[in-house]
Amino acid sequence: MTLIYFKIIIFIFILLSSCSSRNLNKYSDNFNSTQMKSDGTRVNQNKINKEKLENLYIANKPNQSVVFEFRKERYLEGIQNKEVENKINYAQKALQATFKMLSKAPTTGMEHLKIKNTSHEINFNFKNFYNSTSDTSNYDKTANDINVLVLLPFSNKFRTIGEKIRKAIDLAVLESKNNNVKFIYFNTGYDFTSNDFQLILEKLSPKLIIGPLLRENLIKIKSIVNNFKIPVFSFTNDNSLSENGIWALGFSPFDQINKIIDHAINCKKGKIGFISVDNDYGRKIYNEVENSKILNLIKDKIFINNQVFKNKETLRKTISNFLKYNENDNKDLLSNNEYDLIILIGDKNFILGLAPILTFYDVDFLKTELFTTSVLNDKTLLNEHSLINAKFPLIYETNISKFNNLWNSVWEKSENDYLIRLGYYISKISIWAAAQDVNFKNQVEIGNNKFSILGNKFIFKANGKVQRPVNIYKIVKDGSTNKINSCL
Repeated sequence: MTLIYFKIIIFIFILLSSCSSRNLNKYSDNFNSTQMKSDGTRVNQNKINKEKLENLYIANKPNQSVVFEFRKERYLEGIQNKEVENKINYAQKALQATFKMLSKAPTTGMEHLKIKNTSHEINFNFKNFYNSTSDTSNYDKTANDINVLVLLPFSNKFRTIGEKIRKAIDLAVLESKNNNVKFIYFNTGYDFTSNDFQLILEKLSPKLIIGPLLRENLIKIKSIVNNFKIPVFSFTNDNSLSENGIWALGFSPFDQINKIIDHAINCKKGKIGFISVDNDYGRKIYNEVENSKILNLIKDKIFINNQVFKNKETLRKTISNFLKYNENDNKDLLSNNEYDLIILIGDKNFILGLAPILTFYDVDFLKTELFTTSVLNDKTLLNEHSLINAKFPLIYETNISKFNNLWNSVWEKSENDYLIRLGYYISKISIWAAAQDVNFKNQVEIGNNKFSILGNKFIFKANGKVQRPVNIYKIVKDGSTNKINSCL
């Protein structure tokens, strides 16, 4: 009898799995297939044109929740066919009932994202243009459509970052009541040509552009968007590319060094040391220092190339000379007071390589302030013992926990960071800006240039600069940071 029951269970399992698979294969996107249908037209897997977030929320149905498939690609896919949804739910319940003798119900392989109800309707379409401009051939803009073109990498090295920022844009869309603004994606992860980009602009006539992420892509498209007079909100932190109509919203290292310079002046520092990686980035930062009021306060500077950095003995000797360190003269183990402030410029590995050497040669960061850039806002660096009391400038953000709750309500178990939050802030501003009759450049000129998203402030300037509040933070022993409001 037990054997008969077991066979019946196996038969039910096979039958239900087959039913579920057929329905899923019919209505789900398959990213591993060589071809897929979109609006009745076959395109290959590199040419995707998908309708997104269609009727996400149903008006006046406060008790109704909408279920979305949470796929590997992290894109929201609405399951709108009620018949298919009922069959899938039935299959899940049947499988769970069949295996109820198990202590823990097995997964059916179908993960779901539940989005809470709301009182307004969203009818929003997403279009993707990956790797080819030919995907635009089937795009027909309606009279009420307002396009926002988003330039993000969805392939190659920076794909993960592009996908995370897209999720932030999705989140902003979920909260939007404007059904006419359409976000259209263009993949900058491949080596697209200027002609590719120009064809996209001609076809879509976007009101606004979000992105790109990288400065080299902004350089590539800059002259084209200027010809089309389309405002650009870029994620790059190279504000040297900012100009009228192009805003760089990344936290510029030049803004950071100027914050450090202001601190040095306000705190009356008279012996400043400058240590930097020997590359174009470090030289440009020092040029900013040379053109500032603290030039005459620079006691010494060194640029460390890769060869010196890899040779630990040479590196230690270089830092020892910089600090005028003499072991025989410091038998009482007094702190090194050659400088009252040291500026350290480089990437994460450079900082990790230099900080322990500075403390080895008796530099006390309670007496000699060590400043670096926001690269220090990294988990590994924050927990590096030799960096306790080191300081760095950082854009002031508020209501981060509120954003985290909002983020986790939609993207469960998915971490976010400053760049993701910036993507959300930019998207909220973009939805408003695109919906206005007046071009955003003109809005800025007439004074409509101040925005607050979750209390986080942005002031857009006509010259492409974006002002945001910046504070100085100090690393404390537990790896957290404290905002500082005074000198040592």
